[in-house]
Amino acid sequence: MPTMWEISSDLISALNGVLLCGSVQVIDAAEKLVTAVNDLDLSEKKAARFPLQAEAVVSAQKAFLDIYREELSYNARWYQILRKRKEKRFLRQRASG
Repeated sequence: MPTMWEISSDLISALNGVLLCGSVQVIDAAEKLVTAVNDLDLSEKKAARFPLQAEAVVSAQKAFLDIYREELSYNARWYQILRKRKEKRFLRQRASG
């Protein structure tokens, strides 16, 4: 049990770091990953449910890493204009969907 507390603490610390400096797309993906990890129940009695939970964690992790890789690919200084456009488009899509 102490190991789970340490893992949860590390996960929340990592999320706080992303909240501090991540774009809205990265923050959204990180929050979805944390939700998927928190939903993972290691003592799940139903054999069919645990693989689905684990698959949700893996897909959330993949989505987070893909979005973060895209975010890290910016090298030019003028990128902030494009970033703001992408953020506005993302927020509009998220609000409508």
